[in-house]
Amino acid sequence: MSKLRQLLVDLGKDASVHDAYVADPKKVMADYGLTAEEVDAMLSKDLDAVKRLSGMDNLKTNSTVSAHEDK
Repeated sequence: MSKLRQLLVDLGKDASVHDAYVADPKKVMADYGLTAEEVDAMLSKDLDAVKRLSGMDNLKTNSTVSAHEDK
């Protein structure tokens, strides 16, 4: 699983990751080891780029880029 994909899954499942991301998204993304391109996509809320980079074609947004994998 890509690091971006893991972050997106964790944002949807783990309130502590979500809260940390809201407080300091750059730190959380650095902790996950995201690339500069992934960070830029997340910060600019570029859903198409996040989908492409994460491989999550079914990604949904609620005005912030966060994800839940539908099962």
